[in-house]
Amino acid sequence: MNYNIEIKNTEPITVATMSYNGPITEATKFFPKIFKAIKGKSNGAPFFCYHEFNEKTGIGKIELCVPTSEVPNANGITLKNLSPKKVVCLTHIGPYDTLPMAYETMHCYIQEHNLSVKRPWREVFIKGPGMILKGNPNKYITEILYPLKEEK
Repeated sequence: MNYNIEIKNTEPITVATMSYNGPITEATKFFPKIFKAIKGKSNGAPFFCYHEFNEKTGIGKIELCVPTSEVPNANGITLKNLSPKKVVCLTHIGPYDTLPMAYETMHCYIQEHNLSVKRPWREVFIKGPGMILKGNPNKYITEILYPLKEEK
């Protein structure tokens, strides 16, 4: 696959967030809880912030984030401000089961360009399955964003 990879700056963003520890394949099942807590008032694409991830087990420690200005009304869901960051960004178009190729390409790019990255990195679901209809997985759009370490 051909990927567009670029260095860019993210905007500051306020998100409703909840912590999740477990299989990454199960994490998206918790997004409806966040949307319910903010009465559906999202103002951007939902995303994962990966703090830890074990590639062998598929288990991760992540935050599920939904951009909003609405104060959540559920336990375990909080409002958090994320500051702007300089990131290396890859845009993946296609089904989620092909994301490992995108990550491999991203890791090669980071090494080839001698970049230093840090956690948490983001996986932003620009276009994916809806709550009711799955849609066409070949048209899903996912951005992978790795924050760059600041030069000293």
